[in-house]
Amino acid sequence: MGMINKWQATFIGLGNIIGAGIFVLAGTAISDAGPGAIIAFIITAVLALTIALNSAELSSKIVSHGGLYSFTKVTMGESAGFVVGWLRAISYAIAASAVAIGFGSYILSFVNLPYIYILLLATILIVIAAAIDYKGIGTVARVEHVLVFITIGGLVLFIIISIFYGHWTMPRFTPFIPSRPMNIIESASLAFFAYSGFNTIATLGPETKDPERSIPFAILVALAVSTVLYIVIIFGMLALMPFKYYGITGNPLFNALVFAHAPVAVEYTINIVAIIATFTVTISLIVAGSRTLLQMSEDRLLPAWIQGRKKDSPRRATLLIAALAIASLFIGNLQVIALASNFGVIFSYSLTGLAVVILRKRRVNGKFKSPLYPFVQILSIALSALIMFALGERAFYIGTVTILVGFMLYFVEKEDIFGKTRKTGKEREEPKGGITPSD
Repeated sequence: MGMINKWQATFIGLGNIIGAGIFVLAGTAISDAGPGAIIAFIITAVLALTIALNSAELSSKIVSHGGLYSFTKVTMGESAGFVVGWLRAISYAIAASAVAIGFGSYILSFVNLPYIYILLLATILIVIAAAIDYKGIGTVARVEHVLVFITIGGLVLFIIISIFYGHWTMPRFTPFIPSRPMNIIESASLAFFAYSGFNTIATLGPETKDPERSIPFAILVALAVSTVLYIVIIFGMLALMPFKYYGITGNPLFNALVFAHAPVAVEYTINIVAIIATFTVTISLIVAGSRTLLQMSEDRLLPAWIQGRKKDSPRRATLLIAALAIASLFIGNLQVIALASNFGVIFSYSLTGLAVVILRKRRVNGKFKSPLYPFVQILSIALSALIMFALGERAFYIGTVTILVGFMLYFVEKEDIFGKTRKTGKEREEPKGGITPSD
């Protein structure tokens, strides 16, 4: 099986984090909170850091393809793990379809064609991304390495241009909170999804050299790089264009450059970089989704045929996630379903703090420990609850129903619906890793 190193894992994670989120959601966040979006991104960075520290510690103790699914299953039991895996698989597929639609929209921003062409381009993108993952994690690492460098280069170019073409004056940053303070929290709930891709790294443990050290390293480096870029970019966007204009922009970075009369070559370079970013995110989402399904199958919570492994690629799981993503393109009201996905993402991340506490109580060894225990864990749970609240009632109701459906599926599956012999939890092997209590 091909193995990747800590830097390749970092770039795969960055391919998911630094992507469509900053190119689309930053404008919406500024529209909601004005210059207060700076605070929103800082709040979100703190939440992301606490979850990253939790995930880094868990990854050093539980080496698995399952990421959050495996962390929950090992610490809280099979049924809770199944529900988190169910939520993650849905969110990966829906997110891949949403990002792919963004890809099609960026492409067609150069020409004027009907919406059906956006769906066609989105489908083509998902197929290409799945083909790269089907080829193997080594191929994914090589592709992401190149494309992430291009994406980061594009964002650095945007920052440089904002320094020279932006108006760094008080009117661009005042009033700092133009409406109610709660808008900052709502803006933070949007900003979180620009950060949340680091769980992709946690699914790469079995395919990474020295995963107990490499995965925590990759998670924290990816988060640090993305946080610095994001906050500087928000400052640059506010300097380039007054915050009140961001409510009517679909491609905020591009429109900010146009407003500031930046060189046309730079404007279209940023558009091309945005297209590349949506490509890297789609690849990373399919990688993470396929490996979550692989681990659930290996844990006998899904049918064994899903595995279909060959060398370093879970081929059938890859095809299944890609098929779900393509199907999501044609659901119609993707926004409503995305609410359930968003709620499920934050809910599953909120469990990482509890999982760390449980493993500490069990005295489980690992090569990385979160500092400031248990304050970091308490903060991660509290901020996650605040962000979930900010998503609104509809997201809460849809998300709750999705979680209940997950429990129903687990108990139905437990009754041999797949026609296989079930093993009890004690008979199953836990994911590999340092899960033996210390002396």
